[in-house]
Amino acid sequence: MASQRGRPDQLPRQLPPVRHRVPEFWSPERVEYVRRMATTGRPPRIVDESPDRTGRLLDRMTFRGLRPEDVEAAMVEGGDVDVGVEVFGMRLEMPIYIGDMSYGALSGGPNVAIARAATEAGVLAGIGEGGLHPEVAKYRNIVVQWASARFGMDMELLRSGVAVNLKIGQGAKPGIGGHLPGSKVTEVISALRKIPIGSDAISPAPHHDIYSIEDLAQRVKALRDLSGKPVLVKVAAVNKIMFVAVGVSRSTADGIIIDGAGAGTGAAPSAIRDHLGIPIDYAVPVSDRWLRDNGARDNFSVIGGGLLYSPLDVAKLIALGADVANVGTAALLSFGCTMCHSCNTGGCPTYLTNLALPVGRFDVEAGTRALVRYLEAMGLGLRAILRALGAKDLSEIRGRRDLLELHNADEDVANAVGVELVEGGEIAWYQDQDYEPILYREMYEEGSVHITGMGGIIPGYTSPARRPLDLLRIEAAQVTHPPVDPYREDIDVSVRTPSRKFDVPIVIPGTDPAAVAAAEALGAPVDGDRCRNPSSCMGTADQVRVPPGDELEPRPGIMVLDERLGGSEMLEESVSRLDRDANLMGLRDRMTIVAVGRLFSGADVYKLAALGADLVEPVEAYELLERRIKGMDYLARRERYENLTIALVEELQLSMGAGGLTSYYHMVGNRDLVRSLDGSVARALGVRVAGT
Repeated sequence: MASQRGRPDQLPRQLPPVRHRVPEFWSPERVEYVRRMATTGRPPRIVDESPDRTGRLLDRMTFRGLRPEDVEAAMVEGGDVDVGVEVFGMRLEMPIYIGDMSYGALSGGPNVAIARAATEAGVLAGIGEGGLHPEVAKYRNIVVQWASARFGMDMELLRSGVAVNLKIGQGAKPGIGGHLPGSKVTEVISALRKIPIGSDAISPAPHHDIYSIEDLAQRVKALRDLSGKPVLVKVAAVNKIMFVAVGVSRSTADGIIIDGAGAGTGAAPSAIRDHLGIPIDYAVPVSDRWLRDNGARDNFSVIGGGLLYSPLDVAKLIALGADVANVGTAALLSFGCTMCHSCNTGGCPTYLTNLALPVGRFDVEAGTRALVRYLEAMGLGLRAILRALGAKDLSEIRGRRDLLELHNADEDVANAVGVELVEGGEIAWYQDQDYEPILYREMYEEGSVHITGMGGIIPGYTSPARRPLDLLRIEAAQVTHPPVDPYREDIDVSVRTPSRKFDVPIVIPGTDPAAVAAAEALGAPVDGDRCRNPSSCMGTADQVRVPPGDELEPRPGIMVLDERLGGSEMLEESVSRLDRDANLMGLRDRMTIVAVGRLFSGADVYKLAALGADLVEPVEAYELLERRIKGMDYLARRERYENLTIALVEELQLSMGAGGLTSYYHMVGNRDLVRSLDGSVARALGVRVAGT
């Protein structure tokens, strides 16, 4: 195909990118960077003058001795530099995999443009789950997907494309399956997925025929025999990704696709998107190292993705240990995506994620041209980086972590990813100016979790954190043991204190009689003097309420750690220390730890339980609701308190199910279920750093 580089052109539909109230990774500046690549075929810049002080590890890393001016000069010099790569017997013109976005999550036209652009540019594109549309099937460089729901699966689909992708998980929602709302199941989607029009397309959390590495190996062999194609296994980047990667290699799969936290999606619960899994720049180096140490790296491809968009991102990820970089959101940005987070509603202003109809409003021809130019810019930048490094091809930098230096990070994180630390600092990024979280309408009006579109939010990492708790990442089950689907299986969240049993571990502040009544109806504990029914009261006779502090001593009974009282340390730190000390003293089974504080979501409840709390009172969520419903009558207020509590419990159960947990007491005090992105937070809370 003749190069279109240097020929400026408009995107399919160019609207101003959204600037959000709280900073996000996909800032307007990054959106514009991708758009410039898509319009000119050249990266606006390749290497920054200095590493960032906040954000991804990739942004804090530099190639040793690589200067911006050297790379800019190398971009115009020319010369014989090869950025192609051989993976599972196939030659790619550059190490790029686009995907996996289904026909249905996208509106159809973008799927065709992605498949066409990938084939023209000599890269790969995953089609996602949900059947293969004839227009997409016209193009060679596609990877078909075998997912848990088997939507639209038949032999014709399996034998299409160049490889089969067996999807276990995805970065934005590890361990909870997929969800295409019924409103987006139009006639064409119904035909592709073989389900009724208007019905929700919900993929189960686990594959019900894969419950171990041995089961995975059988499925990999069956798919290879049926399709005659290489088989890749797609997983989310979870806390124990190193075991997952080695297990996938033992299954005889040809490669692994690791989808990092923050990766894009069409529809995910916000509490899951923001708190489960680890970033790709933690996951790839540890996976590469473990694969090498176990003699499983040769002839096994590692594809990594999540928040990647520039030539420098790709070069650094390859130096960390990947063979190929997975870009998804960036492809949509090349089409004109504004990052408005409305993918799941069908109301995308650029027609990227609207209803899939026989004739869409997305311009496939313009989209293909934009994406090809973006890919050309990626190749141009990659060649310039290699040339400036004195390398002739990608093999010279693959897995070469010694070529990288890490800045503005701590020694624990540097050791985890295997990159030399040359400038100390903290990973944790806290908000300078405080902000209030959003209480979503569906939580208190419908009793359901909030669903959102597109990723890019990792608190304390790609967006600011409000407290150390935000830096903890929740574990999800991938390959080595299966998740539990809370929509189809029971997850017990009941809690038994020394004096009584509660149906849920979420304490409701008893400041409003309607809230007290809601708690009694749901079997939730009540905190406050308004509690009327002794079976609902958290307890007063055997209770001591204290501020968090390092001077606390374990004692039998109920210990309420209330950060509203002040204290000498953070609530999460005191909870973890008190739980550990009580276990050492043999008092834990006679003691109930209650954490009260500025907490907001079911993910907060999960994390504090993993640190050692039996009961958690997310004061902030109920205070926001109380302000929202002020002036309503008693019954209306009670209903909304009940709905909010139900939604918080559902967020908790989704988080538990993602990790394969069926009982709340499987997690209380189990600090192995969480990892920290920051070394100082890890030490303070008694947990490990991500990647270890």
